[in-house]
Amino acid sequence: MRYRSGLSPAGAPDAKGGLHAMVKLDDRLIATLYSAVDNDSRWVDLLDGMRAEFEVESAVVQVLDNSAPDLRMVWESRDRISQSRVALHDSWANTLANPRFRRPRQRITDVQISSDQRLSDYTAQDRSVLREGLARCRLGLAFWISVRLDPARHFTMIFHRAPEDGRDIGPQDLARLEGLAPHLQQALRLWVRLDQAEARVRLIEDAADGPLAAMIACDRRMRVQWMNADARRILHAGGQGMGPLLLRGGGLACRKSGDQDRLQRLVHGEGSVLVIGTDGRQALHVRASFPALAGQGGQQQGGRQQGGLSSDHVLLMLSRPDAEVCFDAGDIAQLFGLTATEALLAASLAGGASVSEFAETRGIAEGTARLHLKRILAKTGTSRQSELVRRICLSVGGRGEQRITL
Repeated sequence: MRYRSGLSPAGAPDAKGGLHAMVKLDDRLIATLYSAVDNDSRWVDLLDGMRAEFEVESAVVQVLDNSAPDLRMVWESRDRISQSRVALHDSWANTLANPRFRRPRQRITDVQISSDQRLSDYTAQDRSVLREGLARCRLGLAFWISVRLDPARHFTMIFHRAPEDGRDIGPQDLARLEGLAPHLQQALRLWVRLDQAEARVRLIEDAADGPLAAMIACDRRMRVQWMNADARRILHAGGQGMGPLLLRGGGLACRKSGDQDRLQRLVHGEGSVLVIGTDGRQALHVRASFPALAGQGGQQQGGRQQGGLSSDHVLLMLSRPDAEVCFDAGDIAQLFGLTATEALLAASLAGGASVSEFAETRGIAEGTARLHLKRILAKTGTSRQSELVRRICLSVGGRGEQRITL
């Protein structure tokens, strides 16, 4: 760990004994720190404990963006007392009037422990402004520990003393923060990884609500873990009597017992595709996809696939052949270089309408519509209407909500 405290070690006992051995951060605070990795409310509990441990007026954690000339706060959490005084503290302390946000900044390597009194890049005027501004917020000077998250951001745990308390960071405070440093680094590594993983999940879920098939992730007992917007519409239609599959008590249920048995066999690996609700227009096509088994694209680790879903989970892809698909004409115009009218015709054809039906809907002659189609085929480099439809269906053009009819 590259570590820089900004403090002179002179007069402090060495790390092998003396003060570092005698001063130890409460183990309960370390446990609370790790519990905050996946529960943001625990940061408040941690800061309440830190405020008492260091006997300070305020304890706050912040994620700061240093990519701009001035520091910018992008996330924070405060102890409960500081939170009750948030309006007072934010009236000055967390604004650009505070020299701490405007001063030239040394790049944080891995960990840095410092204080307002130890910084060398404050001018005399900065120090005067800082003291007076903090006093108006009923705060004194601060000390902190900062951890680099990435080249543009760092995490800071900052402690403000009371206005009348003029002490700098002392040897005991330093020893506690040095003991905290490796735990804080590890917790923040986990915190960042979890945040990145959750961001990827949100991105994938958002994408799955786009122009893709209806998808449901469930376990082998058909209890639903996740579904996208198209799947929600299909299950909602089933609940309204407009489809063979619905959601009941958090699990998938078919209206017919025979369909239920066949779907149950499908999720247990018997086959890969299935049709349920075979009474004509309400048929639902289902494909099952399973996590890769060990030796088949993934390594089994404790019942889980590395980088994938639990081996107990199944991804079901569903489609309703009777559903009307509405393609986004604006997207089609941009993707294929068509005029607005041409794009509307292309979207209508891809959605299953005929040229004559489009002409009737738009109130134009069928011959005019066919002239538009001829220009569309020329612009898209296609020779047949079927090829045009295939290209549109395979494009990234947006699709509107499917309309499911009885």
